[in-house]
Amino acid sequence: MAIRIESFGGEIPRMDARLLGTGAAQRAENAKLEEGALMPLRAKSLVETLGAAALTIYLQGENWLSWPSVVDVVPGPVAADRLYITGDGGPKLLVDGNTYPLAMAAPAAAPVAALTSGTPDPDLSSTILYAYTWVSSFDEESAPSVVSNSLLWSPGLSVNVTGFSAVPTGRAINRMRIYRSQTSALGETMLYLIHERAAGTSIFVDNVDANPIEERLPSLDYNPPQDGLRGLVAMPNGMMAAFVGKKLYFCEPYRPHAWPEKYSLSVDYEIVALGVFGASLAVMTKGQPYIVSGTAPDTMSMERLEVSLPCIAARGVVDLGYSVAYPSPDGLVVISGSGAQLVSRNLVTRDQWLRLNPSSFVAGLFAGRYLASYDDGDETGIVIIDVTGDQPFITRAQDFADAMYTHIETGALYLLQGDDIYEWDALDASPGTYIWRSKIFALPTEVNFGAFQALGKAAGAGPAFAARIYADGNLVATAAGINAVQRLPSGFLAREWEIEIESNARVTSVALGFSPGDLAG
Repeated sequence: MAIRIESFGGEIPRMDARLLGTGAAQRAENAKLEEGALMPLRAKSLVETLGAAALTIYLQGENWLSWPSVVDVVPGPVAADRLYITGDGGPKLLVDGNTYPLAMAAPAAAPVAALTSGTPDPDLSSTILYAYTWVSSFDEESAPSVVSNSLLWSPGLSVNVTGFSAVPTGRAINRMRIYRSQTSALGETMLYLIHERAAGTSIFVDNVDANPIEERLPSLDYNPPQDGLRGLVAMPNGMMAAFVGKKLYFCEPYRPHAWPEKYSLSVDYEIVALGVFGASLAVMTKGQPYIVSGTAPDTMSMERLEVSLPCIAARGVVDLGYSVAYPSPDGLVVISGSGAQLVSRNLVTRDQWLRLNPSSFVAGLFAGRYLASYDDGDETGIVIIDVTGDQPFITRAQDFADAMYTHIETGALYLLQGDDIYEWDALDASPGTYIWRSKIFALPTEVNFGAFQALGKAAGAGPAFAARIYADGNLVATAAGINAVQRLPSGFLAREWEIEIESNARVTSVALGFSPGDLAG
């Protein structure tokens, strides 16, 4: 007879230790269980010291950016060098190390139009209007000014346009576009571009015949973003989304500076965070979550999910790819095209979950797994929830993070601790030490196991290994060394047996037997 474990799993705290599957753990700390074997997480590797404590980090190229507060940082859909930021006062644009307010206000003054000379021909005359916009060096265009006075005009006459506002500072505005109205045969009056010039207040002379109309004014509804905009995320088709209170906003596609009010949607509960999966937006609130779907901001449809699973930590929201995970009071929730699922339901009880203080979660993604740094008031740690397989499980790490950042291009996860940035489980780092404790093997009768063996391979030079054998809750033996059969003490009987491994080596199986022959079998 032998107890043999050949595939190692993580913790399922909800279940009594006697009811766990053969390879499940009572304790799995600093262990990697990706291949079924026991392996150690590698030590974290220092990659950057910022010089000042921060709460948000972002890797742009080879440069680390940081903020002392919690902000949302998203690359833009129009140029690789631009980052868009919410949560740090008004929304901002970061380009080449320079920060600008994202909002572009419309020109403050309406233009004034007057004929240069002459009198309109009453048989050929029509009424025209003028407006103008600001244009930045990043090709962003503001909403238009208020239209000018109405001017009666006929072919052959020129118009002086004056009254332009002073050029705003601090927004890299370098041009202005001037628009003139035209009325269609159906009586619809629209504004059309007639000229672009350097931004300034000098008079513009419109020789109408020399300035034919071009494209229609695109920015009529380009409202600037709300000052309190938060939770910025990027979506497909050039869209971005963010929120204020219960209101959800979308930018004009490929125009992150413009947030038309006409695209906004309202939900029943205060929004906590947003997440993106596929072409859908997960909206986590203080009440029920929502899914908003569509390919353009004017066609977005909203569905309220009929589950009471509020989000209690915006920093605990993680994009898992085709789903979004977040902490609720009842456990970890995953929103996908199938709705909202409480994926930790079979892992932890509500009481066990709340003891982790999930409202303190600072979370990230690594190798498809959800990692959350927590502070329960007595200790800090990292809980790792693996929902990639048929049987979800939990592992833990003795670590913490003030912020986490997953680099999409490489899949690397970075932890911020104070002003130091570390790479998690870095490939070139030395192996750490894990502790893994088996289930309680409750046998039908009392027995005495006389031999133990662990098979495996060292993770590097000088492996450390210790196996602790417990019988009826008492430590009865400590074994050292891998692959060799080791004798256990005799003279007692026990019904409940456990194996605990502490090592930095790769272990592929462990076994208890009455004799070395049992282990060989």
